[in-house]
Amino acid sequence: MRCLAWVVFLAAALTAFLPGPRDCRDGRPRPSAERVSLPGEFEGEKLVAEPLTEREAAFAADFPGTIERFRAGGQVVILRWADRATHRVHSAATCLAASGWSVEPLPAERRSSGDWSRFRAAKGGETLLVREQIRAADGTTIADVPSWFWSAFLGQTKGPWLVMTVVARSAAMD
Repeated sequence: MRCLAWVVFLAAALTAFLPGPRDCRDGRPRPSAERVSLPGEFEGEKLVAEPLTEREAAFAADFPGTIERFRAGGQVVILRWADRATHRVHSAATCLAASGWSVEPLPAERRSSGDWSRFRAAKGGETLLVREQIRAADGTTIADVPSWFWSAFLGQTKGPWLVMTVVARSAAMD
């Protein structure tokens, strides 16, 4: 029985070093996420580049792609490009909840730019209204991260993907 436990342990340990099912389809390493050229505006507001926060920069150091932060009018727009399915792409609700914010899901929203998931986050008298969307290379949009992950992992959508997180401190998103 002890020998069987060692065999199972070694097999599990070795699988950690194998590439994921979508990482090396043709035996070559996948390139880092391609940047999509951005228009100078987002929803009618000029995009102004901002430095990542300290927390965002720390996260970006381990992210399999690129992350950029912009201001568009009264909103913060965080753009993440990913070239493969990864659990490093997760909803902003996860990050905010881990930072002590209370998170309340809101109904999804359909816009001309596709479907968006939405939630409200509150902490210490501050309220954020957040919406997210993942856009595939072919323009298809996915409103929630778990659906994107499985769709990307199973090859049902093709990358690179642009994950957009839009944060507002006003009721403008309601």
